[in-house]
Amino acid sequence: MGGSFDPVHLGHLFLLHCAVSMTDYNSFLLVPAKLSNFKRDSAPKASDEDRLQMLKLAIMDYHDIYGQDFSAIGRNPDIRVSEMELERGGVSYTSDTVRNLKESGYEDIALVIGDDHIAGLSRWHDFEYIRDNVEFLICRREADGPKWDLVPPGTRYRAIEPDELYPQSSSAVRSDVGANLDFLSQRVRDYVKAKNLYV
Repeated sequence: MGGSFDPVHLGHLFLLHCAVSMTDYNSFLLVPAKLSNFKRDSAPKASDEDRLQMLKLAIMDYHDIYGQDFSAIGRNPDIRVSEMELERGGVSYTSDTVRNLKESGYEDIALVIGDDHIAGLSRWHDFEYIRDNVEFLICRREADGPKWDLVPPGTRYRAIEPDELYPQSSSAVRSDVGANLDFLSQRVRDYVKAKNLYV
């Protein structure tokens, strides 16, 4: 699951939990981008180190929020943060990350995304390679209904339909952190306040 995570918010954690609880995958990597291909003119506002720390705190918050569900799904998921895109530097292309994972021995790779990204999938760098080498776990986030008919032809995907939607966004936090602190999990919220981020 990739993204700028600037900052990571409750919507991200819900998206992660949809993948954990509604699929059979056991290992999950949160991969913060160094610089998104679609946000080249707006580098992350928080530093790489702050975004890494917030993700690590968010994983602890995730276990606090959703840990009681693990017995129901019959497993305790392995959730980690990967620094591969930060270490690679430059523009973060998902296709490069998939290649790195495959070279590292990962075989069954899925990408967790919200359905708000469906319309732009075909514009992803080297999309044909991504399409041929991963399964997409697409979780509905849009209130006006899913857009499964916009998934590019030939794309392997699972449509994840949760009972509720989490509309939080990183841009809302960045634009008015004081009004939107509730979009953040407890440890991340405390970190943002302590470090005076997004003010």
